[in-house]
Amino acid sequence: MIEALNAMRTIDLPYTIHIHGVTEEMFDEMVDEDTKAELLDGVMIVHSPATLEHDRASGFLRGLMDFYVGTKRLGEVLGPDSLVHLASCRRFGPDGYFVRKSRVPGREQREFEGAPDLVMETLSPSNRDIDLEDKRPAYREAGVKEIWFLDTENHRVIIDRKHGKRYREQVATTGKVVSGVLDGFWIDAGWLWADPLPDKLECLHEILGIG
Repeated sequence: MIEALNAMRTIDLPYTIHIHGVTEEMFDEMVDEDTKAELLDGVMIVHSPATLEHDRASGFLRGLMDFYVGTKRLGEVLGPDSLVHLASCRRFGPDGYFVRKSRVPGREQREFEGAPDLVMETLSPSNRDIDLEDKRPAYREAGVKEIWFLDTENHRVIIDRKHGKRYREQVATTGKVVSGVLDGFWIDAGWLWADPLPDKLECLHEILGIG
């Protein structure tokens, strides 16, 4: 467990704390199941608990993906509590990630090794720069086939898709957003910003074409 003390003032939510000079061994010793932390090239990034808006958007899309993948028996959707060991000294905790059936980790594994087939991250004021400027290129370098960023502040979805050795970016604010990794899966971008959020089962039926 990590304890942050600030004698000068109260630490406002949300926040991120950067601790430099951390090895993978040190990370294992410092982080437990109650700590939301990631490791990026020797820097441990400790996150505050997610805001309600962040949690709702992430949970909604992750839930839809999970229902769809389970129905189609495509593999497994994991996150946000497990870690992805992307590369040496790069251990991320995406808001959600998909791995195809042949790559589903065993129950004894503590974290997923390698690049997931699809990663989903939800942007918030405390993590926007980290996700877009640091984690995004790391995901690309690792070869993640599809990367979804939910931009709750600007009501848009940013998707990076791998084409050969390069990535193409799609930005959607309304209308249908189609996955290239989850065959047949799509969402209406407007679902993510509705208040209240639509019923996930009804959305799944629409995705599956069930009347």
